[in-house]
Amino acid sequence: MIGFPDLDEAAERLYSTFARYPLPAELDYCEHCVTPSMVAATRARPLRLLSADDLHPLMWRALSTWGDEAELKHFLPRVLELIADDEVLEGAVASIFLSKVALLWRTWPDDECAAIEMFLGAWWPTMLSEFPREFTAFSFLESNGELSVPMGPYLAHWETREDEAAARHLAWLVADLWFGGFTDAAWYATLEHWVEGSAVARLLDAAASTASTPEVAAELSRARELLDRCQTAEEP
Repeated sequence: MIGFPDLDEAAERLYSTFARYPLPAELDYCEHCVTPSMVAATRARPLRLLSADDLHPLMWRALSTWGDEAELKHFLPRVLELIADDEVLEGAVASIFLSKVALLWRTWPDDECAAIEMFLGAWWPTMLSEFPREFTAFSFLESNGELSVPMGPYLAHWETREDEAAARHLAWLVADLWFGGFTDAAWYATLEHWVEGSAVARLLDAAASTASTPEVAAELSRARELLDRCQTAEEP
């Protein structure tokens, strides 16, 4: 079993590490793109009490028409916590925010990078334990790929999971991988190679045989059939 840290502990580390970035006294935003009410919502409550709705405009606009790197870092612990808790109801918004972090974070101090990596590691088992989720397993792995976080430990952990939620995430991953678009990125090649291996077929077969309902069994079986069809189509 691959060990990952506790999510609450990882969130506390995020907050303590990024506490060095207070809410900026001077506001920097485009008045054509950002309204005073949007800004006020991010300052109406303490950081840990801000909701996904409060931070939704910031997630879209951070670093472009709203704020600088220091302000992004101030809000980062709460935004990551909300995404991990699946409270951000638009997966695209979460992905956009994480892509902004990916542009910068490898230049940040070591303890900040370590806190983010710890949180990502803690988030993964929690994600696999609940299905469905707005921010999918594929989106998580895609964002990690953009962040240049090694994918191996995440996939190795997935192979150890015997719960139905993790298997259903896997079924959706199979469909996402072949119908969600293609990229030449290294992370995608790693993921594609893993999906085509024996572990994924084994996990889908095992979960289908013990599924809680006929509908779930059919869902898992369809993913297994799709996997077989795609592999056959790729054979010379």
